[in-house]
Amino acid sequence: MVAFGRVASFDPRSREWPIRALLAPEAPLRTRLWPCDLWLDQGVEGACVGFAWAHELAAEPVAVPGVDDTLARALYQRAKQLDEWEGDNYDGTSVLAGAKATAERGFLIEYRWAFGIDDVLATLSQHGPVVFGLNWYQGMVEVTDGCRVRPTGRVVGGHAIVGIGVDVDAEVVVLHNSWGLDWGRQGRACIAFDDLDRLLREDGEACVPVVRA
Repeated sequence: MVAFGRVASFDPRSREWPIRALLAPEAPLRTRLWPCDLWLDQGVEGACVGFAWAHELAAEPVAVPGVDDTLARALYQRAKQLDEWEGDNYDGTSVLAGAKATAERGFLIEYRWAFGIDDVLATLSQHGPVVFGLNWYQGMVEVTDGCRVRPTGRVVGGHAIVGIGVDVDAEVVVLHNSWGLDWGRQGRACIAFDDLDRLLREDGEACVPVVRA
């Protein structure tokens, strides 16, 4: 059984903080993987936002030691207190609230946003991991066809997940999930550029840590 928990919410002020302004515009896209040697499992709780941010913290280029399930759930619970919805007696929260909770804990000083697939690919190539908030389809729950996820069937939830790499030749982005090692290939799967582009256009979002404490 899998759980979701990302609630779509966009603050227009985020447009003032594009990652594109910090990327080298003429740099060629290159294959890159940012190692993440931590595999957390959110279980049946809709805590994917906290777990996605925890995985991002555990990944290179600046891996934070000691990240675990306790921290992931703490980020999720705090994000629910910081998001725009009253109280915390509900499942899920926003990627933005997760970024705020991560910053409040002292891990982040600045984060920015990738607007569109080109920004995402350049970020993964040049800068580091990306925390996605995406619609999740039936075809993405089970991983098949060469360890890829595909947005087929109906939407079954909103999910936060970290992207840790890009393969230019295969034209895929590498996803590191919070559903344990049994999902995909050792907790990871790939998504085609075109499919990710579609999901980003469907109220998707991509948050990028820039300055770390």
